[in-house]
Amino acid sequence: MDWYWILVIAIIATIAIVLIVLFALALYAHRLVFGRRMNRNVNLKYFEPSDFGLNVRRLEVTFDKTPLYAAVYTDRPAENCAKVVLFCHGLGAGHAPYMTEIAKLASYGYAVVAYDSIGCGLSQGKNTRGFYANVQCATAAYIAVKRDEELCAKPVHLFGHSWGAYTALCLTKIAAVRSVVALSGFNSPAKALADSAAPVMGRAMATLCRPMWWLINFFKFGPNGNANASKAIEGVEVPAFLAYGQRDKTIASDNTPANTARGVFIQSQVYVDKGHNVYNTVRAQKLVDELNAALSPSRFSSPAAKKAYFEKFDFAAATEEDENVMNAIRFFIDSH
Repeated sequence: MDWYWILVIAIIATIAIVLIVLFALALYAHRLVFGRRMNRNVNLKYFEPSDFGLNVRRLEVTFDKTPLYAAVYTDRPAENCAKVVLFCHGLGAGHAPYMTEIAKLASYGYAVVAYDSIGCGLSQGKNTRGFYANVQCATAAYIAVKRDEELCAKPVHLFGHSWGAYTALCLTKIAAVRSVVALSGFNSPAKALADSAAPVMGRAMATLCRPMWWLINFFKFGPNGNANASKAIEGVEVPAFLAYGQRDKTIASDNTPANTARGVFIQSQVYVDKGHNVYNTVRAQKLVDELNAALSPSRFSSPAAKKAYFEKFDFAAATEEDENVMNAIRFFIDSH
């Protein structure tokens, strides 16, 4: 065999090996995030509906033969609620961390339907599968709303944060809704994962893995697995309120619909002093950042010190809402 054919074969083999290694690394990272359940953290306090005097009614929701936890939250008789707000949660233990926001929305007179995505919180499922799985679970919750005798005739509005914002925007292509509120959302799932992984594996390696995450999303969910949130909302005539905080450490500014989506039905708001939780006060965001740092395994020298910290932590202050932001959301929903 001529030497140049040997060189070509060697180059092709090297490229193939590199691609296989990159795909294996990307698959490993993907499974670290989505290949497990996301349960409630025992160190954190989750406010209960009873803390806000909310009425709770379970809603039967099933996705892929897997029962999901879903409920209708109101602060008044449901027949007195003119609108339904379908609440889409961010990455983590389902909708429990958002009970303060759910209670606020209920206080506006909305019937708030909140669910836990598969593998999250109180829903069943051995893992969370991937980014688009939340869209599929939200679709199942929407179908349940439309089959519910008490809710089916009411107009539906969407509310989502982070992963939930991506979910809500993608859902506008599937569900007949009046409006969508998307806070701190992302456009591309593969880029969101690459940006999150960069501090751990390095920016260069995360960039190389990004096409592999695109492939993984495609293999798991088909073309929908890499749905772009900005393109989704630009392709429908659904009024959208998009918000983002310039101090967001979770979602990159070039990957958020608030900075990229354009259209006559789209209203964008970028907050200079806000972080990832744009609905919180600046003080609350600082406390949340402190809390996230405290969840690091190496943060405390002993279990006793860890226990003492979380027992003294002011969870109410960390969930303090920015009334201006929440009122802007209320005005937006009420206007549609």
